[in-house]
Amino acid sequence: MKLLSPWMLSFLVTLPLIVLLYLLKRTYEPRTVPSILLWQKFLREMEANRPWQKLRRNILLLLQLLAALIFAVALARPAINGSGPLATHTIAVLDLSASMAAQSDGQTQLEKSKKQLQEWIGQLAPNQRMTLIAMAKEARILAAGHDHAELQKAVRDAQQEYGKADYEGALSLAAALSGKDPASSVLIFSDGNWGLDPQLYPRFARQPQMIMPDRNLQNVGISHAAAAVQADRAELVATVRNYNEQASSAEVQLYDEAGKLLEAMEVALPANGKQDLFWRNLPVGEFYRVSLKNGDALEFDNERIVLPLKSGSAKAWMTGNGNLFLEKALKIGSNLTVERGTDSDAAPSSANLYVYDGVLPDRWPNGSVLLVNPPAGAGIVKTGDLLEPGKLQIVDSQSPLLQYVELDRLHLKAVRQVESVSWLKPIAYSGNTPLLLTGELNGRRIAILPFDLHQSDLPLLPAFPILVKHLKDYLLPSGGNLLGQATVGERVALLPPIREEEWSVTDPYGKSHKVEKSMIEQGFVPESPGLYRFQSHDKREVKLLAVSSPVEESNVTPVKVALPSGSEQAEGEQQNAQQKLGQTEIWRYFALALLFLLYVEWGVYKRGY
Repeated sequence: MKLLSPWMLSFLVTLPLIVLLYLLKRTYEPRTVPSILLWQKFLREMEANRPWQKLRRNILLLLQLLAALIFAVALARPAINGSGPLATHTIAVLDLSASMAAQSDGQTQLEKSKKQLQEWIGQLAPNQRMTLIAMAKEARILAAGHDHAELQKAVRDAQQEYGKADYEGALSLAAALSGKDPASSVLIFSDGNWGLDPQLYPRFARQPQMIMPDRNLQNVGISHAAAAVQADRAELVATVRNYNEQASSAEVQLYDEAGKLLEAMEVALPANGKQDLFWRNLPVGEFYRVSLKNGDALEFDNERIVLPLKSGSAKAWMTGNGNLFLEKALKIGSNLTVERGTDSDAAPSSANLYVYDGVLPDRWPNGSVLLVNPPAGAGIVKTGDLLEPGKLQIVDSQSPLLQYVELDRLHLKAVRQVESVSWLKPIAYSGNTPLLLTGELNGRRIAILPFDLHQSDLPLLPAFPILVKHLKDYLLPSGGNLLGQATVGERVALLPPIREEEWSVTDPYGKSHKVEKSMIEQGFVPESPGLYRFQSHDKREVKLLAVSSPVEESNVTPVKVALPSGSEQAEGEQQNAQQKLGQTEIWRYFALALLFLLYVEWGVYKRGY
């Protein structure tokens, strides 16, 4: 046991004061009485000249000494080793990402973390406060202050999410609060599967403490699945990945849209390995469902809805300077036809993708837009002068647009300056000038390559057709008239006819929602994996959207993360963090003992002992 405020033991000085009070003689008021024959004992004391008297055995004295001792110890804040916080300000970060949905012992890792966090809140002393931060799709503060009830409610109301969380934002927010209050402590309830570059970790004032869920979690999931229709038959490919350190196996089942089992197979998977599965000559269906039967920790990646792509289901319209390599790259794959136009303001309404090469229209169509080498002016976005290229810088190396795309050998003559706006996200820079940008405006997906393809060697690089394919997947996520496939949290543009009529959407749980105007303008953001069904008001038209969780969230093995600390004694603090934070104050029990002792003293006094 330790004393957190040992200087309060100075109250022990009351013990000799209490004894001193018992040594002093009592003073009496003079009264006239008939006789003092029976008061001989008291008379002897009155006749003595000294103000002191002999200390006699007295139960009240012992009780009062004991009460003073307990009171002084309680003021010194005794504490024992435990899980209670020590700092007056605790910053707690709660991970709500999809990987925290992994189960063990009948509970998800999030439920276990919430239970641990509630225990910490219950151990907060009246002078201690907590700031609770959600590590969710948007980093935010759930609650802050001393009120246990409010903090407990915020923890109870925190819901599981199935998308990728804003890990960097939540850590940066906690680090900023830590910097404002250097004496605060930071607790992070997470599995550490953040996928961040360690160089991007923010610096904390003190070493944060990671509180991880169970370490021995096993998971096998479906990381990829796609299907295509050729004539009257369909083909499907799926990738099953083992995220365990040991070899594993799983039964893979394929169902059609009616729930009929088409085929089942048993697959053996090496440790941390994967296996690609193929199905051919499948009957053409609206969608397929690939399912795993393995009883692992994570359920949501054991099933994936696959929408088959049909040839010629989408159309792109090109205008401007035109580039033969770009046109051929757009035609790769059989699901997109490309038409050419001469008037940039005469775009057909039937196209799904509009490509403007070196020109800007006065009127923008409703579909997705690919801008190549836009001239200076103010269109969807304001563009400026041509600038000299600089060193290639990749902003988001995990972006799907840059998967297997190597731009290190890219040479440019010039790059057009593009105005920085909130909805447009740079993916790569050439020096300080954006080289590739994507974003959504009014439900329309837009990608910009602000340089002339004729004055670069990009069309000659092996990365060019791959980059164009990724741009097609981004701009046309449906691959045609279907809404296509997306990940949880990804903003999906609702293209015509959904934008023009009264539509509703049924989520994977069977709940129907009206397609609101804000959803049309800002895009639809699915929050759970599964199949979303969009229907027109007369139910004659149906559009399907298959949603899956981010693949990186399937790794449920906790990762120990060493976050940087700004303190010079960070290493020492890290070693002592558990000891410093692992203490629980027990002064309340001393207070209860003091109350009981006062009750006993009152009883002794009433009985005249």
